[in-house]
Amino acid sequence: MGHKSEPGKILENVSLIEAYYFYLPKLLSLYVVKGDKTALIDTGVTGGVKKVIDQVKKLDLLPLDYIIITHEHWDHIQGTAPLLKTLGEKIKVLASKPAQTILEDPTKIKYEHRHGPIEPVKKVTPLSDGEVVDLGGVELQTITVPGHTPGHIALYEKASRNIFVGDCIGYKLDETTFLPPLMPPWFNKEQFYSSVEKLRKINFDTICMGHYGLWDGSEAKNMLSEAKQVFDNFWNFMEKNRDMLDDVDYLKKSLVQRFLSKSKVVERVGEAFAGLIATQIRDGFKYSYKPK
Repeated sequence: MGHKSEPGKILENVSLIEAYYFYLPKLLSLYVVKGDKTALIDTGVTGGVKKVIDQVKKLDLLPLDYIIITHEHWDHIQGTAPLLKTLGEKIKVLASKPAQTILEDPTKIKYEHRHGPIEPVKKVTPLSDGEVVDLGGVELQTITVPGHTPGHIALYEKASRNIFVGDCIGYKLDETTFLPPLMPPWFNKEQFYSSVEKLRKINFDTICMGHYGLWDGSEAKNMLSEAKQVFDNFWNFMEKNRDMLDDVDYLKKSLVQRFLSKSKVVERVGEAFAGLIATQIRDGFKYSYKPK
């Protein structure tokens, strides 16, 4: 009970795939869902594609029929084009309409993520709210949950009461590290709150996050309330420190001291990770904040 973070089979029809974000483990998770057909949820980053394919092969989960993108941030879409080139163009790519726009023309992102180019992906099939992806024996219902990005979706598998939420409620990397979904360039505070309330109406027992792994038991049940509290804490801090937003070193030290002093992830990955967190949360706040 609690957290399943090791690659491999985590539910009857679901396998966790390690995506090697910044070439490191346990920071970004993809998922393969298996029915009569097989879907990969998100594709990770270019640098992790070979290891992703190796894992999928090892777990005997090829061929893939679908790639389903939860949202249009680089770390969830950058691997799509190289993965298609390796495994074949016949894989059908599904995403929300806003994410489709970015996948087909990544130049529309308008934010310098500094992690290499994103190759365009053509012929993406748009998904609408409530639409079901039928894998044959396994059905994934699309739930639009904007806020983190305009085109974010969650995927609900009613039979197993499992939900894939991508990054829409934040990043619970382990028991010591929960970060808000306050990322550039599209974060919308009001939409985030609305999406959390929308997810409260879903009857789920397990929750699969993009960062990182599957949570069950009381951790899953409390996740939405915890996510909102985490967000409020970080948002209030940024609001009170608006005059310090250009001092990333101050933000990094303050955020770690206040919210991440016991974070095993910060301890494991180091100062660079803390600096990235501070910069992205700062930029997400800048994009979203509207003075009263």
